[in-house]
Amino acid sequence: MKIFCALGPGNIVADAMREGGIAAGVTGFSFSQQLRRLLVAHGITGVLVTSNADAGSIEQDGLTFRNLPRRGERATGPGFHLSRIWYGVRLAVYARRIGADLAIIDSGSTHYFMLALFKLLGIPVAVNFHNVRWPNGFEPRGTLKRLIRKLDSWFFRHIAAGAMGCSPECGVQARSDGAAHLPYFGWTSQFAASDPHPADPFADPASPFRLLFSGRVERNKGVFDLLAMAQALRDAPGRAVSIDVCGDGGALSELRAEVDRLGLGDCVTLRGRLERRELDAAYHDCHALIVPTRGDFCEGMPLVCAEAVLTGKPVITSRLSNALPVIGECILEAVPENIDSYLAAIRTLAGDSATYARLQSACASASAQFTERSLGYAAAVDRLIASIFSAHVPLPDYDGLYDAAPVANAVA
Repeated sequence: MKIFCALGPGNIVADAMREGGIAAGVTGFSFSQQLRRLLVAHGITGVLVTSNADAGSIEQDGLTFRNLPRRGERATGPGFHLSRIWYGVRLAVYARRIGADLAIIDSGSTHYFMLALFKLLGIPVAVNFHNVRWPNGFEPRGTLKRLIRKLDSWFFRHIAAGAMGCSPECGVQARSDGAAHLPYFGWTSQFAASDPHPADPFADPASPFRLLFSGRVERNKGVFDLLAMAQALRDAPGRAVSIDVCGDGGALSELRAEVDRLGLGDCVTLRGRLERRELDAAYHDCHALIVPTRGDFCEGMPLVCAEAVLTGKPVITSRLSNALPVIGECILEAVPENIDSYLAAIRTLAGDSATYARLQSACASASAQFTERSLGYAAAVDRLIASIFSAHVPLPDYDGLYDAAPVANAVA
């Protein structure tokens, strides 16, 4: 069997070159790493591509890893759609050229309806969802967005061989608009986690309650809402609250200027992109994670939510993160884009020791799914292939795929 996979914007060539052990800390296994080890274990060959701008390729273990840049990456308006459409054509032609028997394409690579080209070229095609099709509860509006939804839904009803995804909501949306028959296989991100060392926010009630935001610093991730929360909390009576913002992104400079303008430097710390050990320390030092995703971002299920529960930290977020069906017992839910609702949740966690203890104690059981290898991405790929090719036999045990040794050394 030969497989063709498009895995998003990462640098798959660099990932292939450093394939090996897993560092200490709350470190996730990359999807390319999991897929590579699974395919080698089965003796499946093929091509794995990403849209990273650093063009290049490398061949290892019977697989080709290639960065295939997507032109017009920063385009907006019509240019954005043309960029995605043309990239869909390139992916389908590439898969046909290598004689692929199956294509698995990550969400965001192209418009879903463009994947019909794969079937036209005789290649079964499935989708792997890292993001939902539309923000939960914010269905597409506008003529163009509704048209794209109709075309995409046609693809899932009549063309797609199956789908995978990181949260139940991904499956709900893949099967919407009459595609209830579509085979769907959920997966959870997999981690090699250290023992959690949860901080006790009530050991010293006079100290600030420490919130952590970790992720891309973009407006649609809710980072500017954090400033509104910080301003309201600073001016209100009660326990002090501090917010650490960890990550890089296009809005970081603007956010830094706004922190300075509002004089919030005493309670909001912008730490930028952190190395893994520094980020682990940030998780261990905080009291809770906050994920204030807004209604114009198609969140799937943030990795940071898994990292939070692995370190024993409750999460404040809304349904827009799609984390509630996955780790809901560890979440204090807020109303999307509602500052007052987020403020109420923060004040509850900072002041109610019983509520905090209840959410924190749930983290141990919720975190188990992120180290259960049979629930991971590799196992979902196996189940997907088995549903399409009945002769395929999934692995009986997935633990070996996550050993520290590189797969080239572990598999003859």
